Amino acid sequence: MNKKILKQIVILTLCNILTYSLFFFYRVFISRRIGSVGMGLYTFGMTLYYLFYSISSGGILTAISKYIAENCYSAGLKEKVVFVMSRILFFWSVIISILFLTLNPFFCDIVFSTPHLKHMVYPLIVCIVVVTQSAILKGFFYGIQNPTPPALAEVFENIVRLSVTCPIFLTVAKSSSLDTKLFLSFLGILIGELSSLSFLWISYKLKYKNIRFSIKLSEIVQISSNIFKVSVPLATASVLGMIFQSLENMIIPKMFESIGNTKTKAISIYGIINGMSFPAATLPLVIINSLSIIIIPTISETKINTKTLNSRINSFLLLTIAISLPATCIFLLFPVQICNLLYKNPQAGVYLKHIAPAIAFYYLSVVLSSLLNALDKVNFNFILNTVLTVARLIAYIPAILLFKSEIPYIWISNIFALISCIIMIEKISRLEFEFVLEKRIIFLIFQFAVVCLLIFTILIYLNITSMQVFIILFLSGYFLISYFILLYQKRRKKD
Repeated sequence: MNKKILKQIVILTLCNILTYSLFFFYRVFISRRIGSVGMGLYTFGMTLYYLFYSISSGGILTAISKYIAENCYSAGLKEKVVFVMSRILFFWSVIISILFLTLNPFFCDIVFSTPHLKHMVYPLIVCIVVVTQSAILKGFFYGIQNPTPPALAEVFENIVRLSVTCPIFLTVAKSSSLDTKLFLSFLGILIGELSSLSFLWISYKLKYKNIRFSIKLSEIVQISSNIFKVSVPLATASVLGMIFQSLENMIIPKMFESIGNTKTKAISIYGIINGMSFPAATLPLVIINSLSIIIIPTISETKINTKTLNSRINSFLLLTIAISLPATCIFLLFPVQICNLLYKNPQAGVYLKHIAPAIAFYYLSVVLSSLLNALDKVNFNFILNTVLTVARLIAYIPAILLFKSEIPYIWISNIFALISCIIMIEKISRLEFEFVLEKRIIFLIFQFAVVCLLIFTILIYLNITSMQVFIILFLSGYFLISYFILLYQKRRKKD
């Protein structure tokens, strides 16, 4: 992996760690103010928002970054892409926002059976237009392989969101109703997105102050058709995913209710699993997300060079597994303590312990999906995600009813994450450029696993029971030894 890619990954990772930490703090802050029932309703509202956001601009960021990276030597093209897509998608996003406003009562009253939620999501309706424009500018910066502006924009977004929303909560929301608190939670999302768009637009204007160009109708058609060719399948997959997520939000609490829980308890359990346990398990995804963003432009520009392509894919897979190994160990050993520290909810830790064994599969699925998109297998990704999502939804029902517990819901998700990884790896291995998992990568993965297990065993043997001390020593030892292993391999390769 060359220095340019490593530099991009480091910048994105550092910014993502800060961004995710700020947003995670926001979620923890919100969860403590609105409770587990409120988190269940918050999940319903965000699912509705992501559904219409996917219709408005799903796949646009990926499509624009891919198109610009593939045509990086065409003078003036990238500015024309921003010009054309910002105008087309502005009108489209306004239409989708109106559709969101119109269908909002139907979803809240009938689909989710939460009528009071329909008045709380108005800030998210405005968000649709804002986030669509942000996606265009982020795609532009990622396409020219300059991830710093979008990364800093997300940091700025979360700082503004926290600095504005938290004081309001602490002053106004103390004696407020749950509805008011939910409205403030969604308003915080809008405030953050507006600040992010402002930052991106200023960054773009500073880079291209007095750009003037003429554009023909044929160029508008060519640019939009090439971008929509990639974004439409991605958007369709995303929309279907949100529809299935909406169905899941409707079905799973009903299943929990049918096995003996009250309606409030069922929503609470669902809110804990999806609003606390799964977000905790995906904390290290800040690094994986950096990889998935960098993958699209870096793979797109090297598709003609088989050797470089193989090397980059192997490096991406190695880094993903290297991150997932210590995460799995930590979440298996301290699930209750972590969730008690983050949410003051030990029950979330019980569920986290069941998620932990499949963490590597969840992380790998993110990277593998981005690889397939970069390798022009968007339609395959779409079909795979659709089929597996439908099968998973069907599998949830008998599993929950048979075992009369919410735990099978987690294990079915884990199993399908594994199945997804197997199918995607098989697909990549059968592509035209003949992907091969290098022997050195297999050996490195084995070494990392041995190091991880060895340090883990030593710390357990030394009876280090403090979670904070254990995690610091464990991660420090693991990454230090891993660094020396990689350094040794690099020198050996040169010799």
